[in-house]
Amino acid sequence: MKRKPRINLPSAVDDVEAIACRKVISFALELGVEKVVSEGDSETIIQALNSDSSCLSTFGHIVEDVRALALNFASFCFSHVKRQGNVVVDKLAKLAKYSPCPSYWSDCIPCDVQNLVATDRSFC
Repeated sequence: MKRKPRINLPSAVDDVEAIACRKVISFALELGVEKVVSEGDSETIIQALNSDSSCLSTFGHIVEDVRALALNFASFCFSHVKRQGNVVVDKLAKLAKYSPCPSYWSDCIPCDVQNLVATDRSFC
């Protein structure tokens, strides 16, 4: 039986949140999106991204990468969203965990998250 390679993840949640934000930015660049609002439930990361000063924490280099990548967009906003208002992302992450291949949606909403999208819109 062939073993799957192990991926070493950072030990701190904030490090993982910062890495996820960098992936979002990279993905938006690949799609050619010009105006982006990146929402996250980590207030620490959002504050670091919106700050004008250098970030000296363990995820500071990732924050600097994200800021540099964000300069490629016509407009970019980092916004904090409470976890209760982030149910769509939570559901999609759980669906992706069991999906055999990567996928995304841009024009249509998957049936099993349509109600969650309606609920999420009420938090705007």
